Amino acid sequence: MTRTPHPRQLPHLSRRLASVLVVLFGVLAASFAATPAQAGLGFPAVPFAEMSVTPPGGIAPVAVSFNGSASLCLEGCTIASYTWDFGDGATASGPLATHTYTRSGLFTAALTVTATNGATSTAQSLVNVFEYTTGKIVATPDRGMLPLPVAFDGSGSRTNWDRTIVSYAWDFGDGATGTGQTVTHTYTRAGIFNATLRVTDSTGGYQIVGTTILAQDPMLTPSNLAATSPVKGSVRLTWTNRMAGVSQLGIERCTGSTCTNFAQVFALPPGSTTWTDTGRASGTTFRYRVRVIDLLGNTAVTAPVKVKVR
Repeated sequence: MTRTPHPRQLPHLSRRLASVLVVLFGVLAASFAATPAQAGLGFPAVPFAEMSVTPPGGIAPVAVSFNGSASLCLEGCTIASYTWDFGDGATASGPLATHTYTRSGLFTAALTVTATNGATSTAQSLVNVFEYTTGKIVATPDRGMLPLPVAFDGSGSRTNWDRTIVSYAWDFGDGATGTGQTVTHTYTRAGIFNATLRVTDSTGGYQIVGTTILAQDPMLTPSNLAATSPVKGSVRLTWTNRMAGVSQLGIERCTGSTCTNFAQVFALPPGSTTWTDTGRASGTTFRYRVRVIDLLGNTAVTAPVKVKVR
């Protein structure tokens, strides 16, 4: 059964038909106005950018491959250039590109293609680069003589783009602590100290990193060096240490009551106060001295002592 529009509906239908005709006329007019090379089947000669991203993210640093070779141009034009913007300030050109993201972020990578007729098209894709919360310490200076003030800087610590570092907790290794992105601490006793920084992010993630501080007391050679031969064929040395910041003690020996050509014959750990030299020929005279090496590599040596082996 065919329905006939009611007379009151006719004006409304006429207005809708007129609107459709206006749109169709505009499209046809634009198509026929194009140049012959562009006209083709009546579609405008425009490029279409198409890009793929592999992988679409990862843990920094991450290398990402970009492919724009699927981009195309309709009706009498070709792609003349490919321009990449990776969203982190870096750019490239060509249908294929590779870029390494070294920091976290939700980056908008974009490909803009330009056709031979000057028309352009842009495609975009998100690249999600993740980064674990990591601490970084810069200590200035990290060694020196007492008293030793050290400036600690944790501002190089990093975290992922969707969170923030909320705390910096310092342990200077000598019993003292501190907080804040940058702090200063003065070491008043000698030693090798492991200073640590714990950075915590807004989600509760954290990392602890450390650095070594060498705090050196003044150079003092051991005192009260004495040499005896209590047992046949052996020599016993004793002394008193006067330094805390010692990395090594060296025993030096030469043969003869007035010899000066000392050579190291043994190395001892810090804190040693005695050493026995065995296998020496009875009746032979030796001279001994003790060399101290501090944490900074400086050295000093005691006055020599003389002993005749039993």
